[in-house]
Amino acid sequence: MSDRALKTNRTAKPARIAKAMSLREQIYENLRERIHTGQLALDERLVDVDIANEFGVSRMPVREALMQLVHDGMIESTSRGFVLRRYSDQEIEEIFEIRRLLEPAAAAIAAKKMNDAALEKMDSAIDAGIKASNSSDFTAFVVANAAFRRAWMGQVPNTQLVAALARYIDHVQIIRLVTLTQRPVREDVLDRLRTIHDAFQAGKADRVSTLFKQHVDAAVLAYRTYRK
Repeated sequence: MSDRALKTNRTAKPARIAKAMSLREQIYENLRERIHTGQLALDERLVDVDIANEFGVSRMPVREALMQLVHDGMIESTSRGFVLRRYSDQEIEEIFEIRRLLEPAAAAIAAKKMNDAALEKMDSAIDAGIKASNSSDFTAFVVANAAFRRAWMGQVPNTQLVAALARYIDHVQIIRLVTLTQRPVREDVLDRLRTIHDAFQAGKADRVSTLFKQHVDAAVLAYRTYRK
């Protein structure tokens, strides 16, 4: 399968709605997960009527969930539904500038708190990423990449820092669709994650910080290279 025809899991049924969360919250989480895992393509639209029919609910909680995603900066409204938000080149540069400030600092903190369980999760995520990349499974690769990120971010005790960083990571899904569909980019990402894992394992906070700065810079370069 070519890199342009990467597989996504679009046939999976939404999870049964539990009573502990509101309809809006559960629909929001479901749609947010679809976006995070690359199941919403650049030219695909989210239509409230279609989503309401899928879940078997009224349009109101769907509209509320979609508007929350708009507020989060993940999607934007059009005359025919909602699409992934299109960021200008300047906005993307600004988002990555913020990540350059936050991510290395957060990772350095995580390096000082790192434990074997988190390292094992990162190692497993890398293995899953290799398997996904080799089979050109974009969704699985994005999921593996996110698992690696969750593992190290889970070691950062500053919840406000984690929340701020997560917000700007959420905003770059459209960049992942441009870059991670390319095999050379995926291979470079995997190499960097392995090096980062090893630095975490060695407890070298300064080294981890430097590697994350390079990781963010590589993401910017990949986007500049592959954007249309």
